[in-house]
Amino acid sequence: MNWDNTQIIPRLERHEEAVSRWRYEGAYAFYNPVEPFCAVHPDRPMDSGSFAWVDAAGNVLGHISYGLDGRIPTEEGYPYSGDFLDVGLGLRPDLCGRGFGRDFVRLCLRFGQEQYGTDRFRLSVAAFNTRAVKVYQRAGFSIVCEVTNAVFRNKFYIMTGTYTGA
Repeated sequence: MNWDNTQIIPRLERHEEAVSRWRYEGAYAFYNPVEPFCAVHPDRPMDSGSFAWVDAAGNVLGHISYGLDGRIPTEEGYPYSGDFLDVGLGLRPDLCGRGFGRDFVRLCLRFGQEQYGTDRFRLSVAAFNTRAVKVYQRAGFSIVCEVTNAVFRNKFYIMTGTYTGA
């Protein structure tokens, strides 16, 4: 993949519609939306913390959310402190498992640092998603605790890390 021909841009309804049609296989089907999003106004921006990673043709390669959208409700009432910027992200299914994960995470962290002026980030990741957990650990994140998602009742890890630009 030529990373020079990609960029992170504000997520529009058309990007959201594309992401809603992605289909992951096996256990990763957990991430498949229940219903596809239908773009009524394709060029209307989604919320201010939502971004799309696109190629030169505008195809969505990944999605990123900063702030509240990166958090999950927990049965334990995990106290998401303001010390970290929460990040939620996803890579298009056909790009998963091809070695792009760590660079994608670093790209998201660098962009988050530029946009929000912080180098401290937090992720909430499904515990079964060992592939993502390994990628996040390789990008410098550590597991802080395990929580239970209050909606789906499955285990998640809260992970924190610092972006150093390396």
